[in-house]
Amino acid sequence: MAKPYLGILWLIMTLIPAPFLFHFYEYGQYVKRKDAPFLTLTSVLFVLIVGFLSGLIRNRYVVLVNILVAILSVVLALNFLPDNAWFAPVGRNVAVILTAIVFLIGQLLVRAFSKHYFTKKY
Repeated sequence: MAKPYLGILWLIMTLIPAPFLFHFYEYGQYVKRKDAPFLTLTSVLFVLIVGFLSGLIRNRYVVLVNILVAILSVVLALNFLPDNAWFAPVGRNVAVILTAIVFLIGQLLVRAFSKHYFTKKY
C-alpha cells in the first residue's frame, strides 16, 4: 500500500541537486577557511536513502532522472560557483559531473541490494 508513495518520495529526493549542493557547501567552507565535517556523512546518507528508495524504480528511470539532476547541478554551478583555482585539476563543471556520476553509481549499488527487500515474499 505504501509502495506508490515510496516512488513519489524517491522522485522528490532524487530531484534534489545533491552534486551542486556538495560543491556549494564545500566551496563555502573553503572560503571561510573551515572544514566541512559532515559533508561525507550527509553525502553517504543521501546516497543510501535514495538508493534504497530506488529499489522499486526501473534502472532506466533512475539513470534518466540522475542525468537530469546532473544537468541541473551544472546549470546551478554555472550561476553560483566561481570557476577558479579550487576546481583547477578538472574545472568546475567536470567536478560537478564527476560527483553526479559517483552519486549515481552509489545509488545503483544500494539499489541492487534494496531491490531484494522490495521483491521478497513473506
